[in-house]
Amino acid sequence: MKLKYSILLIIIPILFFSCKKNDNNAPFDPAAQALIDDELLIDFLQTHYYKAAVGDEPFGAVDTIMNNETPLFTEVETLNATVNDIDYKLYYLVVDPGANENPTRFDSVFVKFRGFTLDSIKFDEVTSFNSTRSWLTLTDVVQGWRYGFPKFKAGDNITEPGNPIKFANTGKGVLFFPSGLGFRNIPSGLIRENSPIYFHIELAMVVRADSDNDGVINKLEDLNGDGEVVDDDTDGDSRPNYLDIDDDGDNVLTKDEIDDDTDGDSKPNYLDDDDDGDGVLTKDEDANNDGDPTNDDTDDDGTPDYLDPDTN
Repeated sequence: MKLKYSILLIIIPILFFSCKKNDNNAPFDPAAQALIDDELLIDFLQTHYYKAAVGDEPFGAVDTIMNNETPLFTEVETLNATVNDIDYKLYYLVVDPGANENPTRFDSVFVKFRGFTLDSIKFDEVTSFNSTRSWLTLTDVVQGWRYGFPKFKAGDNITEPGNPIKFANTGKGVLFFPSGLGFRNIPSGLIRENSPIYFHIELAMVVRADSDNDGVINKLEDLNGDGEVVDDDTDGDSRPNYLDIDDDGDNVLTKDEIDDDTDGDSKPNYLDDDDDGDGVLTKDEDANNDGDPTNDDTDDDGTPDYLDPDTN
C-alpha cells in the first residue's frame, strides 16, 4: 500500500512572533513568557506522573500524583531550542525509542498523536494510522514537534496485504513544550493564548521530504547550516529554496541541474546563476527569447549556450 502524506491542518507553522499587545498595552515579551511557561511546565512535571497504556489503548496517560507515584520531572529529558533568538526548554519522555531512523526537522513523518493543555483539555488527536492526517511534514508544524520528533525513531511496517496499516517497534513518548514552541500568544481552538501544551506521540515512518519536488531533499536546502530552511533563498525571490523549483533563478529547473558543475567553481549549477562561468547570466543566454535557455545553441556545437563558455 503506497502511503501519501498530507499537511496536518490543525497544527500551523510557527515562524515569527506576534506583535500582539496585552491588556496593559505593553508589547508582548516572548522571552519573559518563555520563563513563565518553563515554571508552569516544571510545576506540572513535578506534580504529575505517566501511566502506561493498557490493552488496546493507543496512548498512556498523564495524571496527578496522589499516592507517591514517580514524578514526570525525574523521568523526562530536556532539550534546549532557540527560535527567533528566544531560548526555550522542551521536555520529553521516551516510552519506546523506536527501532529505525530518526527524522530531521525537515522530513515527513507518519504518526499518531493526542494533544492536551496543562489543565487536561484534549484539543486534538489522531489515533489510527489509516487517517490521512497521520502524514505531515515537519517544516509545516509547530516548533515543539519539529524539535521533539527527531528524538524518536520510526518503527517497522508489518502491514499485510489487504489489511489495515500496522507497525511494530515504533517510537513512543510525550512532548511537553512552552507556548513559544506551540501556538504562542494566539488562541487556537481550545488552546488559550500563552498555553504550554503536551502531546502523546507515536512515530511509525520517516520519509526524507522534498517539499518542492526538485530532487534536493529539504535537509540539503539548509545552505547556511543554521538548522533552518526558511532563511535560505539563493535567488532572493522571497521563496526559500526548499519551496523553489528554480533555486538560483536562472530559468533552468533545479531538478535539471543538480548533478552538474559546468564551470568547476564548486558551486553546483542549480545554485549557480552563471553555469558556464562565461560572465553572462544563464537566464540571459536565452537567444530566442522563449524563456528557456536550455534550447539555445548559437554555434550549433551540441552544447546549449548556458553551458558553453564559447558560443561563437
